[in-house]
Amino acid sequence: MRRVTWTIFVVAAAACSKMAETSPPPANAARPAVAGGAGSLELGDGAQAAPFVPGRFASAIQKNTRATHALQVISGDETSSFVLNLDPDGSATVCRGWRYLYFNDGPEVHTSERIREQLGYRGRWTRRADEVDVDIRLANDVCPRVGQHSHLIPNHAARWHLRCLAVAPRPHGTLVAPALACRSSNASPDFGEDEPHVADGVLPGPWLILGAGHGLRIKIDMTSVTGHPPPAVRVEPSRDRIEADAWQTAF
Repeated sequence: MRRVTWTIFVVAAAACSKMAETSPPPANAARPAVAGGAGSLELGDGAQAAPFVPGRFASAIQKNTRATHALQVISGDETSSFVLNLDPDGSATVCRGWRYLYFNDGPEVHTSERIREQLGYRGRWTRRADEVDVDIRLANDVCPRVGQHSHLIPNHAARWHLRCLAVAPRPHGTLVAPALACRSSNASPDFGEDEPHVADGVLPGPWLILGAGHGLRIKIDMTSVTGHPPPAVRVEPSRDRIEADAWQTAF
């Protein structure tokens, strides 16, 4: 299953199982684990490794879903932002947030889900050959904690580990500007951890893709909860600086 559809799939699967009178899968049902580090994974033809320079990296992602599943009509509106600061002295901070609206309507089921979250992290980064390791812990002094939920409540990990690689676009690729591409150890099976910030379809596999400067805006339009057909993905440099609260406004 494609990672970009995971949040939608969790709620859709629960609704469909209710129609079949079977127990819904837990929100942390197993997903394919992220294996290996950033530098050991293939970037594909659309990007290449580039020199790393410490700084501020950010992305905002808009995921829209309009799909059918069995007899259900599913719509989703999800916005996320991820701001990573890697200072020259080795200190690191993250502020990430996401808003999620989901509606599932069918002959016997009418469900909805609303989530608004913001979390801050603080820690250190180290350089290892071409890769950058980022180790951070939850820290409410980085940005205010927000936690508003209607039904599903993520159980967030206290620690995050990112392995990142500076990348530059190649001609004809989806990536359009230099970025920091990261893999997270908090991928599977934790609902609501890295998934809101993962952009599948830009590089091979699931990556957190963060642009330098103002950051990158990534728009993902889905017409299926199974990943077939694949989502339409558009990437562009942000015209204004992506701030920590960018997740609060759809684009």
